[in-house]
Amino acid sequence: MDRHELQEHLDVSRPTIHRLTRALEDQKLVIRTDEGCSLTALGETITEALAEFERATETAERFAPILTAVTGQDPPFDPAAFADATITLAEPGNPYRPVERFMELMEASETLRGLDPAPINPLHVEEVYTRVRDGMDTDAVFSPEAIRSLLTTYPDRMATVFESGHLTLRTHSNLPFGLSLCDDRVGVGVYGDDTGLLRIYVDTDAPAARQWAEEIYTGYRAEATELTKHTEFSEFPFVGYQVDSED
Repeated sequence: MDRHELQEHLDVSRPTIHRLTRALEDQKLVIRTDEGCSLTALGETITEALAEFERATETAERFAPILTAVTGQDPPFDPAAFADATITLAEPGNPYRPVERFMELMEASETLRGLDPAPINPLHVEEVYTRVRDGMDTDAVFSPEAIRSLLTTYPDRMATVFESGHLTLRTHSNLPFGLSLCDDRVGVGVYGDDTGLLRIYVDTDAPAARQWAEEIYTGYRAEATELTKHTEFSEFPFVGYQVDSED
């Protein structure tokens, strides 16, 4: 662009555009030709670095609740791996948007693995039950509270999906966020302290995000205790199954 085009594009005064272009020329970032101002090789390199910094900053700001929840994880959460993620936020008019997004991904997947610190939303229990019963292989780690909720509220459905062989369930007492691994996408979710509903859910098909999610899930799964079949009752009032742990 020539100076006049730059002036109009940036909506600044003529003296301002002259001052700025001169300063950029002095720093060897811009060169002026008969056709206008263009970036030098140095200018292109620095421009790309600044653009990358801007993208990383914007991503970090969008992921603020996620970053707080995943602090201290090994491997650490890399916002850049989720830079192109779909971000779904709960809204006053529709507080269920994040869980609805998760349900969309689940419906399109033949397998499901994940971590969940909260009970399944009652509005979606039937859909999850039907998918598992009909063959969606599911391997999940739930909090003790979520396990109790499932086994006490839906004992018949839980018996059916356990007997189907498509569900493996484990319990872990310290799950700071939700994590889902579907066939094509992985997602991270954070729950609201006041509502118990997902407040933000981010999902992506990026390979780097998949690798991070796999490692995180594998770590929590290894620490968790599997719900197994026994002949005795446990503290969970569900005939035939108990958790072999203090939880």
